[in-house]
Amino acid sequence: MPGMSPGHAPQAVQVVSSTWARDSHDLFDFEAPHMHGQTFSVARSTVFVRAGTEVLSLSDRDPMPPAGDPLLRLLQKDGAFWVDRAAPSNSSKRLWLVVRELAARGHRLAQGDIMKLGRFKFRVRQLVAAACGGQQPELKLDESGTVYACDDAKDPRTGADLSSTMCRICLLEGPGEDDPLITPCQCKGSIEFVHVGCLRYWIRGRLNFTDPPGRSYFYRPLACELCKAFYPTYIQSGQERQPLVEVPWTQPPFIVLENMVRDSQQHAQRGLHIISLAEKMLKIGRGHESDVRIADVSISRCHATIRFERGHFILEDNNSKFGTLVAMKKPRLLEPGCSLSIQMGRTVLSLSTQRGPSAADDGSAHDERALSLSRLVRGPSREAAPAPEAGEQRQEDER
Repeated sequence: MPGMSPGHAPQAVQVVSSTWARDSHDLFDFEAPHMHGQTFSVARSTVFVRAGTEVLSLSDRDPMPPAGDPLLRLLQKDGAFWVDRAAPSNSSKRLWLVVRELAARGHRLAQGDIMKLGRFKFRVRQLVAAACGGQQPELKLDESGTVYACDDAKDPRTGADLSSTMCRICLLEGPGEDDPLITPCQCKGSIEFVHVGCLRYWIRGRLNFTDPPGRSYFYRPLACELCKAFYPTYIQSGQERQPLVEVPWTQPPFIVLENMVRDSQQHAQRGLHIISLAEKMLKIGRGHESDVRIADVSISRCHATIRFERGHFILEDNNSKFGTLVAMKKPRLLEPGCSLSIQMGRTVLSLSTQRGPSAADDGSAHDERALSLSRLVRGPSREAAPAPEAGEQRQEDER
């Protein structure tokens, strides 16, 4: 770079791509015996694109090949390299960090992180490390409205007298002592009101909390069997807000995970996993011994673990078949001496810094990129002999 001394020349990045031959649910099989692999050495800003099983490295001036799928952008800035998305900003595609390839062999979780195990995703909703302040899990999945309980014999919305209003569960009239009548759903008429105590008893029977207090449980929002509207999470009694559902007390440190459901066939119900890590680490997998059990072929028997160590929640992969991933929230610096693996669908790019290449190496890398791009745009040429290893792998993939 002009004006930069040799001792401060920008580093180069070695990029090794591995593409799984199958295209299934954006999965990558880390145990597959045969992969389509390529190696790149780049010293400038580069965009990586996949077409079929072929990965290309393009400059910002190169045209996008037909049917090209943008993978990631390697941005050079101030002598350093940053990993960023190559897809448009309005695209829903994410870059996923491969947890097993991280330098620490684990990822320190933060609130809001999105984890992907196989084809299932979880959002970290809450992390509580200590018992100070008596903090307990926040059970809200979304911003559902709060119900204002009736503390006397009048409806606070209309002022109507409720002394002769009947509870639709116990059929008794009027609010009881410390047991007001509320309207928890969209039902109208004679089934509009219900006692808080009666509704709690009904919900407790449906959720079936079996674990002893202080441990773990799964919370899911319940809907009215008549109008199908979801019941609220909290009720307001005067100045006090309290949960509608009486859930077990959870001993810190604990974590709250939300399963992110894409369709009704992927998971039985949207909900929250509340798990205490006070006595043991959290296991996620397909096996019956798992604390969060997912009965799906993309999940290994013991897929991943979360442990609490020195005030932090650490996510680790257990050499699972389809990997444990964490979504990148923002561009990530590729630090000198460190490596990073990013998964985009069925392709994993492993990036590591290296000493700056010579001018000849840089020129040959540019020529190789141009040749790959021309082959993809014009179609494969029988007269152009590819490198032996790449050619043999390509023929094997075609078979």
